[in-house]
Amino acid sequence: MIKLTLKKQLSIPLEADCITPDKLRDKSNEEIRGLKVYWGNKKLTLGDFFDVEGEKSESVAVIGDCDKVKLIGHQMSCGEIVIKGNAGYNTGSYMTGGKIAIEGNCRDYLGAMMEGGQIFLNGNAGHFLGGAYKGEMVGMKGGEIFVKGNAGHETGGFMRRGLIVVSGDVGDFTGIYMLAGTIVALGKAGGRVGANMRRGTVILMNEVESLPSFYKNSVLKSPAINMVLKRAASFGFKTPANPQFVRYNGDVNLMGKGEILVLTD
Repeated sequence: MIKLTLKKQLSIPLEADCITPDKLRDKSNEEIRGLKVYWGNKKLTLGDFFDVEGEKSESVAVIGDCDKVKLIGHQMSCGEIVIKGNAGYNTGSYMTGGKIAIEGNCRDYLGAMMEGGQIFLNGNAGHFLGGAYKGEMVGMKGGEIFVKGNAGHETGGFMRRGLIVVSGDVGDFTGIYMLAGTIVALGKAGGRVGANMRRGTVILMNEVESLPSFYKNSVLKSPAINMVLKRAASFGFKTPANPQFVRYNGDVNLMGKGEILVLTD
């Protein structure tokens, strides 16, 4: 395993998209120390900020409070990253494979534009979890994100495929402009869930005020939804067994083929 230990707390963000198994696995420790990073308006090296230990590997441990370290796991396609602390903006952005496990909290845009792989977050996520960058019309296109804490606004915005599971609460506009995929919120949800969604599924365990552009369709039990919840349960999430849902369809302002499923007795 390759071990990167943050030398000191950062005062301003550090852009370190070189921290991926793809870019580290075949390099010596000295070569890893020489990789370029950006700190403010300065181009420096990874070794200026991290102690580097270990052997060549596709497993990377990042140790320390990396709240201000951006782009860890950017475009990652293989291997594993374990962040033993907090993670910064854009962690796992554009990733296509591999696994990222974060023991602390993470800033905004975790898994943004993600196409594959898995992300496990033990703490809270910021805004735009699995979302799209400003100006983009498609966000997450595959993979899985599991959050044991809460998530901010616009979780799964512009989502095309994949699965997002949040154990705690989610903010406003969950699933906004959603195109496909599945979002599960086991806690409470903020306002305007599914606004302007075309397709896709948002599963809620608690009542939420429905937008006027959604209509009640049916009460259902679904083997497909049970499979999704069992998938979440396999990673330690508390999900109901054989649940029943009220199904709301919308957003009728657009295609109206999306669905919000709300747990019922």
